[in-house]
Amino acid sequence: MAMKNDKGSEGGKERALPGEKPDARPKLTYEEQRIVDISNYAGDIYYSERYNDDDFEYRHVSMPEGLRRYLPNPPRIMEEIEWRSLGVQQSAGWEHYMVHVPEPHVLLFKRVKSASQIKYPFRLR
Repeated sequence: MAMKNDKGSEGGKERALPGEKPDARPKLTYEEQRIVDISNYAGDIYYSERYNDDDFEYRHVSMPEGLRRYLPNPPRIMEEIEWRSLGVQQSAGWEHYMVHVPEPHVLLFKRVKSASQIKYPFRLR
């Protein structure tokens, strides 16, 4: 019985390109990495207790280190769709109203005191 000699085969393993590690994974796009990071760090977002004055209730939300790179640079007030897309979850009526430049990772929110009566205006997909 004659045996075949498969000199070109390496036991079914694919060959790495020159300068590439054999088990290297393809690099994620910015948007793919953003989605992965948001799902990984959403549980680390810190929500303060609510505090209020005569007209508004306030709270601040601190973004974890892993999500800070996705905040607007230079810092600016974000629309609701923007801060929700970063993983921030709050009931309806909250407005990002101020940027504290020394700590741009702390998002400052307010809403009118009667906002608990507002129905949620839209749903994210």
